[in-house]
Amino acid sequence: MRRLPPLTLLIAAVFAFHALALQIPFLGNRLDSLEAHTRTAAAFKLRHVFHHGIGTNATLHRRLDVPESHAFETGTSEFYLSSVSKNVTRLSQRDPDFMESYLAYTRRPNAIKITDFDWIHEDVCTPNISDPETLGTLARMTADAYVSVPASNDWVDVGEPYNETLGFGWDDKGVRGHVFADDENKTVVVAIKGTSSTLFDSDGDTVANDKINDNLLFSCCCARISYIWTTVCDCYQKSYTCSQTCLEDALYAEDKYYRGLLDIYRNTTSLYPTATIWLTGHSLGGSMAALLGRTYGVPTVAFEAPPERLAAQRLHLPFPPVPANESTIWHYGNTADPIFMGICNGPSSACWVGGYAMETQCHSGLECIYDTVKDKKWHVSVSSHRIKAVIDMIAAYNSTPPCVERSDCQDCFDWEFV
Repeated sequence: MRRLPPLTLLIAAVFAFHALALQIPFLGNRLDSLEAHTRTAAAFKLRHVFHHGIGTNATLHRRLDVPESHAFETGTSEFYLSSVSKNVTRLSQRDPDFMESYLAYTRRPNAIKITDFDWIHEDVCTPNISDPETLGTLARMTADAYVSVPASNDWVDVGEPYNETLGFGWDDKGVRGHVFADDENKTVVVAIKGTSSTLFDSDGDTVANDKINDNLLFSCCCARISYIWTTVCDCYQKSYTCSQTCLEDALYAEDKYYRGLLDIYRNTTSLYPTATIWLTGHSLGGSMAALLGRTYGVPTVAFEAPPERLAAQRLHLPFPPVPANESTIWHYGNTADPIFMGICNGPSSACWVGGYAMETQCHSGLECIYDTVKDKKWHVSVSSHRIKAVIDMIAAYNSTPPCVERSDCQDCFDWEFV
């Protein structure tokens, strides 16, 4: 047997174990012939893992380059995706410097709301969401984003140099993105890690920070759903009254996930400046992918993501002036998942018991819902939120659900934001 370098062996072992634990169904290495307007299916491989610190580690940003040789040791070495060209409307200027200056401007006191954006219409390569195998493959990519990356001396600093005083455990506090690319580097997929929580029958290294970001993003006001709850920001003023400016600043803070993901996107595009970027993620990772996708106008497929439209509005992210069916942000979920459906709230809910203030109900973009309650007789439970359930669900259907806008949705209608 060919000897592998130590780092390669570690990564191979972790990915092999992860694939076995999830019992990921084999989706095949060959896709059927596609329609004429669809590109030939391409094989993607994991190229890099980005980690961005938060809190006291907010300046830490590191990259691990994954050796290609680890592919020979795992069953999840290549991911086959099909694509289709779609005419989309997005900002003409989308480089990270411009977008971050825009985001900074919107948080200035008395900033004038910008409505006259320079929009362009262009053909963009997007995931073929009508293909169940492509959806299943994207779900497997999001599953890989949960894998704990082994300790290594091969991390490359892409932010400030690593401070040795951080010691062990620096990778327990932050947001992580796994970067996949095709052989020609034409298309790059960034899979963002979702929530690690015992509530969802999983455990992980980022549980505490994941919960803080969940409660900030998906609550009406800092997780102030009861006087006995500990809030995650100081924006609550009085009964059903919250500071809007305070909430906006809290979401964009250096020690929160959204800010870290902006840096991950920046460094991904610097590695692949001419590539088409796709984003994907599960749970919190799906919501963060949708926020990032709306920021930069890139195609995004989210799985079982908590509703994130309110967070997008608080961040003043650009919404193209086009019909909803032209959106390139697709939220896939199922009717048995109370988190995706926006009903995991109230004192009797599993989310409340677990300390999660999941109050939002509205997704941005399109909702693509599998009716597993009616079709598969699934019971409504947080167990239907897990990534393994997503993979099994997609494999159980022969087609993908229609994607539609939920036009009758309103978040936090009983709150006043001042």
